[in-house]
Amino acid sequence: MPTELKPVAEALATICAALTPVSTQTISFDDAVHRILATDIVAAYDHPPAAVSAMDGYAVCTSGRTLPADSRFDVVGEAAAGHLFTGTLQPGQAVRIFTGGHVPDGADAVVLQEDVKAEKTTITVQEAIRPNQFIRPAGLDFTSGQTVIAAGTRLGARQMALAALSGQTDSLTVRRKPLIAILSSGDELVPPGTPPAPGQLVNSNSTFLAHAVRSCGADPVHLGIVADQPGALTDRLQAAQAEQDRPFDLILTTGGASVGSHDHLASDLTADDPAALSFWKIAMRPGKPLIFGQWQGVPLLGLPGNPVSAGVCMTVFGLPAIKTLLGQSAEADIRTFPLAAPVPENDRRQDYLRSVFVGDGPDRTIRPLGRQDSSMLKAFSDAHALIIRPPHAPALTAGDNVPALILPAGL
Repeated sequence: MPTELKPVAEALATICAALTPVSTQTISFDDAVHRILATDIVAAYDHPPAAVSAMDGYAVCTSGRTLPADSRFDVVGEAAAGHLFTGTLQPGQAVRIFTGGHVPDGADAVVLQEDVKAEKTTITVQEAIRPNQFIRPAGLDFTSGQTVIAAGTRLGARQMALAALSGQTDSLTVRRKPLIAILSSGDELVPPGTPPAPGQLVNSNSTFLAHAVRSCGADPVHLGIVADQPGALTDRLQAAQAEQDRPFDLILTTGGASVGSHDHLASDLTADDPAALSFWKIAMRPGKPLIFGQWQGVPLLGLPGNPVSAGVCMTVFGLPAIKTLLGQSAEADIRTFPLAAPVPENDRRQDYLRSVFVGDGPDRTIRPLGRQDSSMLKAFSDAHALIIRPPHAPALTAGDNVPALILPAGL
C-alpha cells in the first residue's frame, strides 16, 4: 500500500491521467445553456456580412485618397440597417447612412454627421476625410468557416448569443453531465439542519462538494453519512450505484482517509482489490491525508474530513478532475501578486494560505488571512485566493511576489 508523501503536481497529474472525458449528447439549442460544448462551433457566414457603417453620417467615395475639408458632395440616397442603397456611388456623391447600414458600392469612407454642413441636397465636410474611416469591413467579427467557440467552453449567455449569430441554432453537441457521488464518513457528523449534540459536528462538506460539483456542470448524488466502520463506505456505494441508471463517473468522499483506528477508506478500497489504491497522502497543507484510487473501476477521490482541508483539496484536485471529465483544461487560474505582509519560510509540504486581495488595479496586493488553522471554514469562505508556498520556500517580505490560485466564483 503506497504511503509516501506524493508531491502536489505529481498527484494532480496522476488523477487527471486516470480520467477519461464523458460521452457527448446532441441537445436542442435552448437546452444547451450552461452546458460544456463538446465540438467546435463554426460560423456559417461572415459577420458583418458586408462592409457597414460604424457611425451615423454620410457614405462617400474618396477614390482611396484623403479628401480635404470643405469638400462638397451631392446626397443621392439613404442607407440604414435593413434598408440598402442599391446604386453605385460616384466621386462627388454621398449617401445618408446610419449605424449598421451597408456601405453602398463605390463608397469607401463615412463622414460623421456632426462634421457635415447640410444644405438641402448637398453637404460640405468640415474635417479631412481619410479612406476607410468609420467603416466596419465584412468579416470584422468572424468569417465563414472560422471556429467561433471552441470545444470545452461553458455556454453562458454571451456564448449562446454568439452561437446564434454565427448560424448554429438547431442543436448543439455537449458533454453529458458527469454523475458524481458524494459521501461523508464520520461518527461525529450530523446532517445540516440538525443541531449538533456535544461531540458532534454538522456535515458541511457534502454541502460544499455538491455546490462545487454543480458549478462545474456536473450532477451530484448525495449518499449521506456513513459510520466509521470497516466496509460501511463501500456498502453504501454498492447500494447507491444499484439505484442509478448509469455508473458514477467519479466518487468524492470526505473523512476516513487518515491513519487512525476509525479511518477505513484505504483498507476498504484494497480489501477486494489490492491495486485499487493509486496513492495515499500528499505533501500538502492543508490536506495531507488525500487518497486517490478506484472502486469497481470508478475513480475515487478521498478528501480529508476537515472542512477546510476538504475545500482546499477539492479546489486543487477535485475541480480539475471534473474539468477533465468534461473535456476541459484542468489548469487552475494561478497568477502572481505582491505580498501585502511578510510570510515565514515553509517546510517540506506545499502550503496553500487562505488570502484576500488588498486594493485594486495595478496596485493590488495579496495578504494571508491571520491564523491558517484548517478548521476555520469562515476564513476559507472569506478568502479570495490561495497563496501557494512551495516546499522549503524561503521567508518573504511585503512587496515580494507570490503565486496565488484564484478561487473560482462558483466556490
